[in-house]
Amino acid sequence: MGSTRVLHRRYLRGEISEEEWRRNRTQPFHSAGPINFRPFLDQEWYENGGAEVVMLGINFYFITIPSMPTIPGGWLSQHGSELEDGTPPFSALFPHDRFVRRAQAVKKQLKHTLTHPLIYEIATALPPERAIGAKAAAERWKKLQTGEESEETEKPTLRSPALEFTFHNGGSSLGNVS
Repeated sequence: MGSTRVLHRRYLRGEISEEEWRRNRTQPFHSAGPINFRPFLDQEWYENGGAEVVMLGINFYFITIPSMPTIPGGWLSQHGSELEDGTPPFSALFPHDRFVRRAQAVKKQLKHTLTHPLIYEIATALPPERAIGAKAAAERWKKLQTGEESEETEKPTLRSPALEFTFHNGGSSLGNVS
């Protein structure tokens, strides 16, 4: 919702062209972030010492919503005085029933992700560049722990998608979903 409000504000200020506005209004929004993966680990391993292992136990969620919510046609001419900091209020962008339906759709996507029979395989299917970067960071950390000098390693560049998209969120955790 925050991204939607920012885009509306920029459009109403004239900072976004009509073409970009039409594209933003019709494109799906993709969001991603970390999920605590420890509750999904092998329970027997976890109880027999796995809980003491130093590790980053996260996976990532990816959610797609069909498009950003927008104000109904004619709303601005009738309710322009109701703008909050140059942005339509939440209630104009997302009436309660639409908000509930969208929240239910997101919950359904997350449940599908967290109950997928290949959740472990999906979690390990990261681009090779991510694995190389993670390995380099772990090796540097190990050296730092022993007081050994460690030089900064070059970070690999991740491939960017061929299609143009608006990156609007990354890194927000869903918290404890267990």
